Amino acid sequence: MELDELKRTWERYDKRLDASVRLNSRMMRGLLLDKAETAMTRLSLLLGVELVVLLGAALWLGSFMWKHADETRFLIPAAMLDVGVIVLVIVSVHQIASISQLDYSASVVAIQTRLESLRVERIRVTKWTLLLACFAWTPLSIVFLKDVLDLDVYTAFGGLWVGANILFGLLVLVVGAWIARRLAVSVKHASWLQQLSRDVAGHNLTAAMDFLGSLSQFEKEERGAA
Repeated sequence: MELDELKRTWERYDKRLDASVRLNSRMMRGLLLDKAETAMTRLSLLLGVELVVLLGAALWLGSFMWKHADETRFLIPAAMLDVGVIVLVIVSVHQIASISQLDYSASVVAIQTRLESLRVERIRVTKWTLLLACFAWTPLSIVFLKDVLDLDVYTAFGGLWVGANILFGLLVLVVGAWIARRLAVSVKHASWLQQLSRDVAGHNLTAAMDFLGSLSQFEKEERGAA
């Protein structure tokens, strides 16, 4: 009789332990997912601020083009810059939409896949933005100095200066693209390159991926223990 009672007591505690473990697992999953969602919300807000700035730049360039519509030497560089800004606006809107569509009730693997896709996109956009910034310097100088100081770069520095800057920008673009490709191939697994990749992706996105990585590891350990 004492043995039967002991077995029943053991079974009750065993059930309570299982319930406690399941509760703790749900709490851990909820905590890590909440942290990941908070990080992504911060990233979305930062992208929103970035989008406002880009829209302001697009409006400024549009106004400039309107004022100098009959002056090709000013219209062309402004149009080139405006195209670049519009591309960045589209990218920002796409990233904000991607974040808003994240389903945190989905599997960890599914969420990680979406975040990895976003990370790759942000790295690619940052890389090309930095490379093209060298080329954009000349048209930006032409537009900015004309609009703010009413200074005609072509007259003040001469066409040779403008041409030399354009050629230098193209050279930097080609060399930078070649170096980036070589680095990606030769030191693909270098720790410093991986850290650079994390920095370029952004703190919030990296934090969200880290939280999901911790959750994935926790679930693996939990399944192993089971």
